[in-house]
Order: sequence, then structure tokens, then C-alpha cells
Amino acid sequence: MSDVPAVTVRGEARLEAPPDLATFSVTVHSTGPSADAVRDELARVSAQFRVVLDTQSAAVSKFSTSGLHVAPMFGHKSGTKITGYRGSFSTSVEVHAFDALSDIVFALTPLPNSQVDGPWWSLRPENPVYREVRLAAITDARRRADDYAAAVQLTVGRLIEISDLDGGGSGPGLMRSRAFALDAAESAPAFDFEPAVQTVSGQVTVRFALSEPDLG
Repeated sequence: MSDVPAVTVRGEARLEAPPDLATFSVTVHSTGPSADAVRDELARVSAQFRVVLDTQSAAVSKFSTSGLHVAPMFGHKSGTKITGYRGSFSTSVEVHAFDALSDIVFALTPLPNSQVDGPWWSLRPENPVYREVRLAAITDARRRADDYAAAVQLTVGRLIEISDLDGGGSGPGLMRSRAFALDAAESAPAFDFEPAVQTVSGQVTVRFALSEPDLG
């Protein structure tokens, strides 16, 4: 075992940044006398949904199917007799141009039996705030190491090890909007979406060698 004294410290930092992305989901519901009727209705409305997204392609980063559900409905009395079918088709939509978010939502909500949930705010993985919070955590670790070393009349020497722990972020901001129909004769209203500031945290464990102070 080495006789060189060392200090192990944890550095922490928290930074805030505006979100890069807004994600929401659109779910289309359908009921009918048969599974085929329900599937046909879901396919028809989802095709209309695709047309709306195509008109807003400049603002949409990506979208993907997040769920398809078709199931029988049973009578209340017997519990075994099928009385019809119900189903849903869900799509997740990611938007990067927030000024178009309200227009997209109001274009989607008139779709028959549609439900809109969201948005959930987030940062892109390449957002520079992640690098900034890592560097800030290392700076905090060095400051703590200097304090501990000074308390025992030593100085911080060479770096021995850096261990990067899992960072964290704030939970996504949420706004839920129930689907409803718009009267085409009226002027279209608009949602005033307020992006939720994202908080990113970083932690790092750093080990430094300690040495006698240079009195020369």
C-alpha cells in the first residue's frame, strides 16, 4: 500500500437550460360491431393524422407508432357474449419548432375521437449543457479537495482517478389536453405553451494525491 496521502471527493453541479424538444402523443379511439370495422376506422383516421404531420414536417423532428389496441367488449349480464369491439391507435410526435406547436395541436384535435396528451419537454442528447455540468462538477470537486487539504496543512497534488456517476435531469413538464372539435367558421384559438426549464445535474468522484506545501 502506498504511503502517499490522498483525498477522494465528490463534485456536484446543477444547471438550467431551456428545452430543445416537445413530445406529445395522439391517440385515436374507435368502437364498432366487428374487429375489422374498428381496424378500418383506426386506419382511416391515422391516415388523416399522417397528412396533418406532413404539412408540418418542417417543425416535426420525428414521429412513431407507440401503440395499437383492438379488443372485444362483453355484455354486462353474461360477461361472455361479445357485444362489439373497441380499439385505439397511438402515435408519439416530437416537435423542435415550438412556435408551430399550437398549430399542430389544433390541427390534430378535430380528428374524430382523438385525444392529445402532452407536451413533455426535453433536451437533445448533444445539448452543450451536459458538458457544462460535467465540467462544473469537476471544478466543485477540486474546490472541495483544496479545502480538505488546507485543513490538514497539505496541498492537492496529482490527479489519481475520476469516476463519472450517473447524472440526472428534471422531470419533463406536462400539459394534458383532451381532444375536442373546432368550429371551422370560428377563428382558430391558440395555446400559449410555456416551455418548462430543464434542470440537469452532474456528479463526479475525483481522487487526488496530497503533498506537503512548497515553502520555498
